[in-house]
Amino acid sequence: MKKTKILALLSISLFMNSVSANAVGMYDGGIYKQTNNNSKTYQYEEVTFVTGKPVILKGTLTRTKIEKSKEDDLLQKAIDKNKKSVKSKTKKSSSKNNNTTSSKDPIAEVANEIPITYTGTKISEKYTLSGGGISLTRDLTITPINEYYKGQIVQKDEISKVKETITSGSSSYTLDSNLSEMSESTVIDKKPAIDYYAGNANFNKVYTTQSGDRLIIQMDGKSAGYESFWGATHTKTMNYTINTEKSEKSSSTTTTTSTNNSSTTNTTTNSNSSNIINGTYTIKSSQNTIKDLIYSDNDPKKISFRGGYIITSQNNAALEYSYDINGNVGKGQLENANMPDITRLYAPVLTDVQGHYAEDAVKIITSMNGFDPSRKMFLPNAPISREEFARAIVVTAGLYNNKADTKKSTYILKEELFSDVKTRDTSYNYVKKAVDKKIMIGRDDNKFEPKNPITRAEAIRILTNSLGLDSLIPNGKFNTGFEDQADIPPWAYDSVYIAQNIGLIEKGGAFRPNDELTKADASELLLKYIEYMTGDLKEDYMHKILNY
Repeated sequence: MKKTKILALLSISLFMNSVSANAVGMYDGGIYKQTNNNSKTYQYEEVTFVTGKPVILKGTLTRTKIEKSKEDDLLQKAIDKNKKSVKSKTKKSSSKNNNTTSSKDPIAEVANEIPITYTGTKISEKYTLSGGGISLTRDLTITPINEYYKGQIVQKDEISKVKETITSGSSSYTLDSNLSEMSESTVIDKKPAIDYYAGNANFNKVYTTQSGDRLIIQMDGKSAGYESFWGATHTKTMNYTINTEKSEKSSSTTTTTSTNNSSTTNTTTNSNSSNIINGTYTIKSSQNTIKDLIYSDNDPKKISFRGGYIITSQNNAALEYSYDINGNVGKGQLENANMPDITRLYAPVLTDVQGHYAEDAVKIITSMNGFDPSRKMFLPNAPISREEFARAIVVTAGLYNNKADTKKSTYILKEELFSDVKTRDTSYNYVKKAVDKKIMIGRDDNKFEPKNPITRAEAIRILTNSLGLDSLIPNGKFNTGFEDQADIPPWAYDSVYIAQNIGLIEKGGAFRPNDELTKADASELLLKYIEYMTGDLKEDYMHKILNY
């Protein structure tokens, strides 16, 4: 095979099935490995310092399975409910389709909204861990409370149940939930093709022992991550302090001696330094889902197609820890990975792209169903239409599930989006998805103009908007570096700068912003889009936290 890479007080909620439901917790850092995508049980490991030294605990975590599509449905239902309760002035003053615009900017403006509060899926987590003579059980229930406003979600947890017991030899540490405290907040920025998030948290955990001693662990940390069709990364940095508080019962011994009707009471202070823990430690971790495109040659020559593409998906994780406890200084790391999941793509037979500069890109996007794989003539130098680009971008970004979205449209009464896009049109589902995800918008007079060509400036605006990277735009005036930058429409100027920054287009020369985009160049753009999602974006998150 020829491989071508083209491109919760007590729990750390790492599981990337859904950012909105899992990015909130960042409490006791661990990493996991999932061997069965349909299972609720994960292989889990974390580091504990309850003995004053690092001990690796391994075992299982059974957790409510969260699906991103269901979480998105919860949000959409909350938005729809809010719309029904608020009288729309737009509807009263105009019957114009809200999916249209009078400018050439292909992106919709953010509508005026009010904050919407809704409840996410309740999460149950049960841990059973052991290692180095230590065992741990943990049981908690978390309910995410979300507030959505203008594309962002601020998320908090309500913890209705929390139990934890750690046993080390003859010592047992039980979490006192009445004395323990926590505070956390996470913001999730939902962009058309990707969700970004960042959070901060701190806690004060108090454990009691049989002798009345207390073990106190405090944490201050932050997290950051993203989730898209092409991968997900969750990074965390957590700084801890750990110390013991001896009770009067365990720190002193009282003896009474009686002699000739008199008694003498002696109190002895016990100094058992081996039971005293005082120090700090830091945990950094990265939990990742990585997708790659691989080309596989066919060994037999007498076959209808020479080879095809495969999408591999793999989960891996890394954790680093360092500590300074009772004068002992050290560090260590953990890593795990599961076997890649393999999905074979279509093997299109295109008769007019062999030897073309965009041959590989065309075949890749077509094999993903971004272009109709049943057609043998691709016409690479022809302009790409708006409906063709809508299909290509929603498929390439992983926003369109061919089976799920087609089935859904079969059972749900279709609504007419535009006067020139009929519900029976083969492009309807793709255009609807592009509009629903705010990737594209219509033109004047309730039209989408599906057959009209798309310009290079419009394509760049659509692609960069789907990634939501406005933070890369410099303050004040800046130069794009193109000799024809004066021809770039004002609404596309920032997008062109971003596209250069992330490698979608090359710097220098002429950009030709108002030229029609060819199907070949569209394929090249979309391939670079995938390479950014599977390469630079992932590396930016992973390498800034861990050297991994």
